[in-house]
Parts: sequence; structure tokens; C-alpha cells
Amino acid sequence: MATIKKPNYASLYTLRKDGRYVGTYTDDSGERHHVYDRDPERLWHKLNDPKEVLPLTFRDIAKAWYAARWDSIRAGTQASYTAPYRRAVDLYGDKPAADLQVSDIKAHLERLKARGLGAKSIKTQRTIYSVIYKYAINDEELGKTVRFNPAADVKLPSGMKKPVERQAPEDQMVAAIRSRAGEAYWGLFCLFLISTGFRRGEALGLRWRDVDFKKKEIHCHDNATFRNGRTNIGPVKTDNGERTVPLLPDLLPALRAYKNKDADPEDFVFPGDDPKKPMVESTYRRRWMHYCRDMGFVTDVPEERVSKQGKKYIKHNYKPTLTAHVLRHGYATMLYDAEVDVYVARKLLGHSDIKTTLAIYTHLKQQRENSSLKNLEKYVAAAISQTPPKTAENG
Repeated sequence: MATIKKPNYASLYTLRKDGRYVGTYTDDSGERHHVYDRDPERLWHKLNDPKEVLPLTFRDIAKAWYAARWDSIRAGTQASYTAPYRRAVDLYGDKPAADLQVSDIKAHLERLKARGLGAKSIKTQRTIYSVIYKYAINDEELGKTVRFNPAADVKLPSGMKKPVERQAPEDQMVAAIRSRAGEAYWGLFCLFLISTGFRRGEALGLRWRDVDFKKKEIHCHDNATFRNGRTNIGPVKTDNGERTVPLLPDLLPALRAYKNKDADPEDFVFPGDDPKKPMVESTYRRRWMHYCRDMGFVTDVPEERVSKQGKKYIKHNYKPTLTAHVLRHGYATMLYDAEVDVYVARKLLGHSDIKTTLAIYTHLKQQRENSSLKNLEKYVAAAISQTPPKTAENG
């Protein structure tokens, strides 16, 4: 009796770097699915045994959410969602969607905390799980299998790393930015940020049609985002982000002198090499570093290295101490010092929630009070040190 030769299951599938074999099947709707297993024979039975019903995996519902929702998400939000989405699918993609538990998501968040990720990143990771499951539950087909959102009851880990507080630039830094706006490399860009409160993307998305020299106004409509080596121009971050701010006396003449007489209204105010195209990320980083080095807004950690020829040399590791968002805080500080009403400040800053503006104003008020108290302490200490000691004669 002839023996049946066992097929070489491993040759039927692709072996991934993580040690799993991958195969595919197409469902009744024509959509292609990937199935994984470390045992190629078991994978074959998963794909070919009609008695075995393939479970709906987390990868399946994640891909369905992505296909249905991703294009409707703002570019800036897409950038913050990309890494958490990939992390979730890489970790739990093969797990049946209905089997994912609160403890699984909680364990993932704890792992991210241990890696040193901040509170904002961990919160976004939870959001990704939540929106995927919300979509699946409300979908006519997916909802037949997925009826529970495990992310809904997940609390954020305690003791997460707090975000670094962005302080407004010091008075000396602001004075230097203003005084050297016309001479420092790319100085006008920084003057623009501190005189308008524009976010980096809003400034890079600005066109000359948005600048009204007669009315002394600047209109904010568009936002530039960096992604995969490209710059995308889209709507501003929030509905409140579309706003009009005054063209202040320090910026108006500088901006007017900077504008090319042949500039088209559709040209970008701060482009790369081509005024018709928005600046790319590599150009932005190079210009920002150049400016910060010229102004002395950098830290330097020298590192001794040895060349291939055996010669020692010093490698300077420069890191900017100034960011575009810090200059936005500088604008908010100017509004506070000028006693601009908090509701007007909210409009000028483009905040979607008045609580954000109130938090900034409250923080600045506390800073001013603390500074005044320290000045009081120094004054009293100096007065005491100048008081002559008591003697028998002066009583």
C-alpha cells in the first residue's frame, strides 16, 4: 500500500521575522485577510478546514475602522494616531477581537509607562483601542461578534511621566528676537510667531493673500503638517483656529519689507526654495537649528571622537533651547501683560476651549505673584543686612 506523502506546509507560506507563518484568504465580500501561526500545518488547517470558523481578530476590526474613518481624521490627529495604531495591531492583531480584555489593554499601557512614554502618549494609546471598538460595536456586521468595549473601563496608569511644562521665553530672549529680527538668519519667522501666536503649522501654511497690510490684519485659515517627507496643507487644527489677529507695529514694517514685489497672493509667506510650495520638514529643521545657533539658543554637549585616520576631533551635539510653541506662549504672555480680556485672548490664540486660555492666564498670574513675593524677600533681606548693629550708645 502506497504511503501518502505529507505536504511541505512550510513551503506554502511566508515565514515572517517574528517566527510566524502568514497565509491569506478572501471573504465573501472580496476582502483579503491575513492569518498567522507558528506551525505551518496548523495554519493550513485554519485556512482550509471548512469545519473551523476563523475568528474575527483585533486586526480585522482595526483595519475596518482605519478604512472607514482614517481619511476623515485631521492630518495632525493622524500623525498622533499612527504610532499607537501600529503598536496596538502589532501586539494584539491576532487575538480574537471579542477576547480582548480590560486587563490586556491595561497591561499594554503599563508597558508603555515602563518604557518612559508620557501621559499624553499613553492616553492616546487608550483612545485608539476605544475608537476601534466603538466602531466595531456600531457596525452592522462586526457588531454581531464585538459587543463590548474593553477600553471603556481602563484607567490610566498612576505615576505617568508628566509632560514638560512649556514656559514662555524670558524677557532677554524676547528682546533679542525682536532686536535681531532683521539681521539674524530666519529672524523674521520667529518675530512672526511671537507677534501673532500662530502655531508652527499655521505659520508655514500662511499665504500672502492672508496678510492685509491696509487693515493691519492677518487671517489664519490653513495648517501645514509634516508626514513621510511631505508637507500637507489642510484646515487649521480646530474650528476656532480659523481666526484673524492684528498685524502689530513691530511686525508690519518687517513683513512689508520682506515681501517680494512680484509675490503672488497664493505664494507661501514662509516657503522652501519654491514660493509656490510649502516648506518641507528637513528644511524647517535645518533653518530652525541655524537660527538657534546664531542666537545662542542652544545647548552643546561636546563629544570626543576618532576619525578613520586615527585623528581625534570634537563633535558638537547642539540642541535648541527654543521651540516654536514656546514663542506661542510668549504671545500669550504678552496678551496677559497687556491686560487683554481672557475671552479675546482665547479668540486670538485659537483655543477650542476657554479652559485652556484660563489655565494659561491663571499660571501667569501665579508666576507674577511668586516673583513679587521673592522680590519682597530680597528687599527685606537687603534692608536687614544694611541695618547697623545695636550698641550701648545707640540703644
